[in-house]
Amino acid sequence: MDKVKDPVFGIGKLDDDLTGIPDKKSVLFFASPAVGNEVFGYQVIHNNLLHGNKVLLYVNRTSPEAYLADMKDYDFEVNSNLHIIDSYSGITGISSKSVDDSTMISNPYDKEEIKKALSEELDKGYDLLVIDSLSLIADFFDFDYAMSVIDLVKDKLDKKGGSVLSLFTDWDYGEENLNKLISKVNAKVDIKGIEKRVIFGQYFAVIKCDWVKDKKFSSVLFKAVKPGGIKIYFPKILVTGPTDAGKTSFIHSASKDAVSVDRLGGTIALDHGNLDFKGYKADLFGTPGQERFDPLLKLLGGEAVGVILVIDSTKPDQFPRAIEMLRKTETYGLPIVVVANKADLPGALSLDDIREHLHLDKNTSLVRTVAENLNNIDPNKPTRLKKDGVDSALDALFAELT
Repeated sequence: MDKVKDPVFGIGKLDDDLTGIPDKKSVLFFASPAVGNEVFGYQVIHNNLLHGNKVLLYVNRTSPEAYLADMKDYDFEVNSNLHIIDSYSGITGISSKSVDDSTMISNPYDKEEIKKALSEELDKGYDLLVIDSLSLIADFFDFDYAMSVIDLVKDKLDKKGGSVLSLFTDWDYGEENLNKLISKVNAKVDIKGIEKRVIFGQYFAVIKCDWVKDKKFSSVLFKAVKPGGIKIYFPKILVTGPTDAGKTSFIHSASKDAVSVDRLGGTIALDHGNLDFKGYKADLFGTPGQERFDPLLKLLGGEAVGVILVIDSTKPDQFPRAIEMLRKTETYGLPIVVVANKADLPGALSLDDIREHLHLDKNTSLVRTVAENLNNIDPNKPTRLKKDGVDSALDALFAELT
């Protein structure tokens, strides 16, 4: 595979916002103690190796064997473009015999040996250096020494080229030290938990980036998934719309695992699907369309972060019901995508006509969907929708959510 010009994150949101990691730039993954950041490092290493970039890993958190085994748990493989500086095994006295492409620090307590090993390897030229972990360097020695390592790396990269990603956990080093650290890096990504007695969600957010101007960054929830790694996570997306519009079809077409509570082919309680799409994960919740279940709509709409409204393009008489359902779910103000299903059937309205009938403003995304094969429909199973229409609807929603 051809080598990319600059290292990448391999995490869609970060690559979209920051366009990768430019040459001679430094990135700090800054985690709170309650949230691990190691999977971010695994994913960055894996994706850069896939793109043909040469990666140098400095590891002092665990042995190289354990590090590579952890990566494999996420289905992240490595290749000969990875070289490891092992600053862990010397503490235990057990060498890394099973990892051929590595340099072992014989005395991890020797500050000069660590700097010499880093300096000599960086002189060979690497596209990316990953330090896992910078906070452990500060713990093992002192904060000033950790900052001197950053200075050494910066000097080498200024001369030889390449970028550096440092993993850091904030173990209460004091405001002055942290400000000193942050001033030395070009970009800082916070990795934190939403806390209320316990951690019930994790998010990351770009706090600083000096190579992207005039852009407002947003925080996003994430999950570390095995296999797969870091996925941007939306805990609840509501799929609603009138009876027989195609809500169940949309959820089953968009999800790997979807279940429906139905009777005689109609949903009488809810649909649920697990979505895994282009680095995003989400739980989809579908509402029943019948009016007798309207008392459920507010409950199902609670805590939703986005809405997909599915309508039947051939039945404009149902459009007022669609608007009424939106009102009853109390999801106005959330990002919304309108899916115009059955768009290829006789009598289907054009997108312009649908937009006019629904009184949609020009900024509301409106996407056509159609069935895969109308000649092979099982009335007892959800009709599958063509992938391009479903993907377009998801692309539009996730663009608004992030």
